[in-house]
Amino acid sequence: MAEMRKSEEEEYLENYRQELERENQMMLSKYETIIEEFVQYCQSIDVFIDTESISFTPTIGVVCEHPNILSELMPSLQKDKEGLYSWSELSTKFRINKFNSGYFYSQSFMAMASPVFRRGMHSVNNWAPRFVEKFWSLDMEGIDAYLSLDQNRVRINVDNSCYMEEDTWFGSPFNEDISEIADGVSHLRPPSDLDAHHLDFFFNDAYALDICWSTKGDIKSFQALEFKGPKNIIQMNGGTFHPVRYVHAEYDLIKSEFRHFDGATQYHTPEEYLVRRDSNFRHNVKEKIKIKPKSLKSFKLNGSVSVETWTELSSHFFASNPLIYEYFSGGYPPYLVDTLEKIRARSAKNT
Repeated sequence: MAEMRKSEEEEYLENYRQELERENQMMLSKYETIIEEFVQYCQSIDVFIDTESISFTPTIGVVCEHPNILSELMPSLQKDKEGLYSWSELSTKFRINKFNSGYFYSQSFMAMASPVFRRGMHSVNNWAPRFVEKFWSLDMEGIDAYLSLDQNRVRINVDNSCYMEEDTWFGSPFNEDISEIADGVSHLRPPSDLDAHHLDFFFNDAYALDICWSTKGDIKSFQALEFKGPKNIIQMNGGTFHPVRYVHAEYDLIKSEFRHFDGATQYHTPEEYLVRRDSNFRHNVKEKIKIKPKSLKSFKLNGSVSVETWTELSSHFFASNPLIYEYFSGGYPPYLVDTLEKIRARSAKNT
């Protein structure tokens, strides 16, 4: 019986893969003219790609994947020393549609925000709720903003189509005076009585959230690290790493506003991950073995950043993680409180 269920599952997966391939071929046929025009455009500027580099992704559209394709198509687009692009420059070289977040329009292609902003940081997924949407809707007056882009992929179908997913993130009602927050570290964990399935589903596989506040002169600094469960790994440069989202901000106590705010992804080796996930921001101060993971910046804002903007973008950058909501509000979102009560009541009934 078990072998039969396994066979049925394998058959289902194979049929699913075949259906995806049929959809891919159908959509490539639909956009055949646009694809040919894009290939010809690339050839006209000495960028040579083949049709095998082009595929259809349901959550994005027709995509060309080629090493450093963005730089080859637009060599004048400059990155800063942290690998980020200036929003000001992007807005002059591309058209930005506030109703299609994550995409930059040119005549022949669309640049895209980095895959780190997608669900699970996976390139084929839609944007994780709802950081990119909130970033796109920001009033950039008085802010020097920067963002990481997808280096190796561009979208070919230049239109306003987008993939919509229903998702809700509960805002963070963080209204305390930041100047009154005591310096120190916090280490937040999901409830210990939940099984792996519930942690994955309701906490987006969050393992821990580390918070640190520190003050030097008139500047109060904030740091946050989001650790996922041990199964969340990626392969990069021939090695295995645990991606860990990181946020840093500097609050001006005189002006009562943030002067700097940035986010990045740190890449911890398995050894670093196991040591650091149960520690806190004082680890490198207290321990002989220092942890210095690789890091790639995702965005940054310099200038006048309100507390409201900071809390909202922080919440959405740590996508679907109730721990950041808990930190800002002092408790879980109401929907999660009700759900946890039902899970625990059912568990108690079955024991």
